[in-house]
Amino acid sequence: MNTPAKATEIPKDNKPLDSQQIYDFIFKAIADRQLPPGKKLSEERLSKIFNVSRTRLREVFFRLAQDKIITLEPNRGAFVVKPTVKETREVFAARRAIEVAIIEELTNKGNSTVFKALANHLMKEETARKAGDKQKLNQLTGEFHLLLAELTNNSLFYDITRRLIALSSVIISLYDSPTANECEDFEHEAIVNAIKTNNAQLAKELLLNHLNHVEHSLEIDDNSTSSFDVEAVFENMIKAQL
Repeated sequence: MNTPAKATEIPKDNKPLDSQQIYDFIFKAIADRQLPPGKKLSEERLSKIFNVSRTRLREVFFRLAQDKIITLEPNRGAFVVKPTVKETREVFAARRAIEVAIIEELTNKGNSTVFKALANHLMKEETARKAGDKQKLNQLTGEFHLLLAELTNNSLFYDITRRLIALSSVIISLYDSPTANECEDFEHEAIVNAIKTNNAQLAKELLLNHLNHVEHSLEIDDNSTSSFDVEAVFENMIKAQL
């Protein structure tokens, strides 16, 4: 695995980030597969990156651990979660249950706003696909499922799905076959078309087939994690925030 280029040092006069900002940065880095499963999150390095105390950072770590995005190990520290085979199956079982409910909700109350948002997202996926930007496409395919949840206007659907998508990203990073695609080109479009035609049964079947395809494409085996430049991972994220 190629390590990112050495990051430019973050200016010392940056204002300290608040706890929510730090949580969001780490959550997004994990969800977007920029930090590998099992990666140790160094308190020393991250406190310097975010310009906060270790006490503040530990508070964020505790929240991330509660959301099962990282694990806290006594006398060892914080690590990006590294799901077992059993936990992997549980994540996809949970996704099937919650996302079927989301699809049913959207199909029953679909409107022009929902259809426009979904169409715009499919266009973004197609642009990334044509550009051969796999990293962007991986991010967008996860965001598609999160968008479905968001469009229901149900905050619990959204929160649960957000956590499950993050865990799925870690799982795919850990177990993905080098030749497997996270999502077939046509699968999201087919789901959207079924929603637009108010065919709830077809939409749910397509969604379940889609999630089963993703799960079955995984190679359940551990991958080694190369050294990672944590500063490089967060540099652009922090610059965009400032």
